[in-house]
Amino acid sequence: MSVRLLTLLLAAGLALSGPATAASDHEEAVARLAAELQALEADPSLGGLARLERLQARQAIADARDARRRDREHKLGLAGVRLETARLAAEAELLVGQAEQLDRERDQIMLEASRREAERARRESERLRLQALAREEAIERELEQAETMRLAELEAAEAETAQARKLAAARAREAELARQEAELAAAIAADDITDASPPPLSREGGREVYTLGGDAFGSGSASLTAPAQASLRALAGLLGGGGSVRIEGHTDSQGGQAANQALSQRRAEAVMRVLVEAGVDSGRLQAVGKGESSPVADNGSAAGRSRNRRVEIIIN
Repeated sequence: MSVRLLTLLLAAGLALSGPATAASDHEEAVARLAAELQALEADPSLGGLARLERLQARQAIADARDARRRDREHKLGLAGVRLETARLAAEAELLVGQAEQLDRERDQIMLEASRREAERARRESERLRLQALAREEAIERELEQAETMRLAELEAAEAETAQARKLAAARAREAELARQEAELAAAIAADDITDASPPPLSREGGREVYTLGGDAFGSGSASLTAPAQASLRALAGLLGGGGSVRIEGHTDSQGGQAANQALSQRRAEAVMRVLVEAGVDSGRLQAVGKGESSPVADNGSAAGRSRNRRVEIIIN
């Protein structure tokens, strides 16, 4: 995550617990974002790229400019995320274009090298026919040339691998920004839900277990919906006492075991983040992904799989 984006997100988070941003400060922040977008669009190498992302950033900045007082901080943070997403998307497109150009240049170089090699081999054959005594020297030279070619190909392969790593890192940053954007959008929507109830409660021995159903997340996603966030905020108000809180994420048996384990961990951590933001002491919380290892119903039916997709908040 870039320093610029981290600063914007921290500012938005602090604003949630402090007084509302003054109108003049808000206007200045919006103006700074607009200036950064203008600078990106004026950049000769990036300005023509990531058209959709730049349009989304422009719309987000306009929304922030026209936002109501209570929505300013969220809208401003969302606009910052949109702007950084546009910047990263443009840089990723630029890298892809550069990689394609390098591929074309490499193919041309290899084609020319092959043509020169064919011509050299023809002349060498003629020379060897006429000068049998020089055969050993010619073979040695060809071996050296082959080694040089092998090293050149190896260097080219390493360069391609490094480029692929950079592109993968850029895509990972885009995915993280998209997750943060979804959480911000859901948090804004959750603010408008005033009648939310905590998740359903059951008791197991001396423990209280609140169960958040699988519909609290998008399919295959670890981003909480707005109603789920509102429900967790209501639950946070009931956790004012002491004691530890264990958050367990569970999935059904669909998909790979490793993927389910990772998804359940991310969902448990998403629930923990909302509870911490709602005021629960993070030292009391532990997020654990259980994957598909602890079903409560038969995974052979759709109804059973739906029950197995859950997050349990266990109060000891």
